[in-house]
Amino acid sequence: MKKFLIFACFVTLFGCKNSNTNDQNAIYADETVLIVNYQLENMTLEQHAELGSAVAPNFTSENVPGLLGKSFIGNLETEIFGGVYYFSNHTDVEIYLDSELRKGVVEHPNLVNFKTDVFKTFDGTELANGNHSMRKTSFNVDDASGLHILVVNYTNEVNPTNEEMSRQVKEYAPVFTNENFPGMIGKTMINSTDGNVYGGVYFFTSRSAIDDYLVSELWIGFEGDSNTNVYKKDTYMVAPISTISNGVPVL
Repeated sequence: MKKFLIFACFVTLFGCKNSNTNDQNAIYADETVLIVNYQLENMTLEQHAELGSAVAPNFTSENVPGLLGKSFIGNLETEIFGGVYYFSNHTDVEIYLDSELRKGVVEHPNLVNFKTDVFKTFDGTELANGNHSMRKTSFNVDDASGLHILVVNYTNEVNPTNEEMSRQVKEYAPVFTNENFPGMIGKTMINSTDGNVYGGVYFFTSRSAIDDYLVSELWIGFEGDSNTNVYKKDTYMVAPISTISNGVPVL
């Protein structure tokens, strides 16, 4: 019965009727997520790791205004690397994207095919332990061992209204806990700047915890919903150097 109720709540969250009123900002929090992906060209994994260690100390709140934290990420199977950044607000993201630090990374000759996405976060995502500024974090390298991130993006056939989305996020965000899904540290509920792409950034203690989540009744029901088009569910390891950048989330 408990699993059914959790599943029903989640379906209700994303089964709302449509509205194109995306110009209201009351449903959003200030915290903003930047996700960057790239591939390697003529660079070994060892060389890439050396580069990451060299640049990681630059990614702190002292050097990058508004930066709450950065997780250096990679998927060896897809050969896609990058970072998941949390910023205090959207303005700080824009400042970083125009910074010399950012330009230096993008212009590196061995890092290619950059993809950059900026997401708003929902007011209420803190109830799913999704705000970096509120999380328990650690600078201990050992605490990054096994840490993984799941990034989900989807669109709806029919989008919820702002009022419906705000109400549902606050009501059902508490479902996403370690108690309900062992190994889940937290979920950040996200929305693209144009309001058309929804999703989540989840931190898990291990890859196996992600695998368990993706075969859960809740996830299967959500992905199978006729209103939902899940076009991305990418899994990344978190590099230990992430502890330098304002720490990594822990349970």
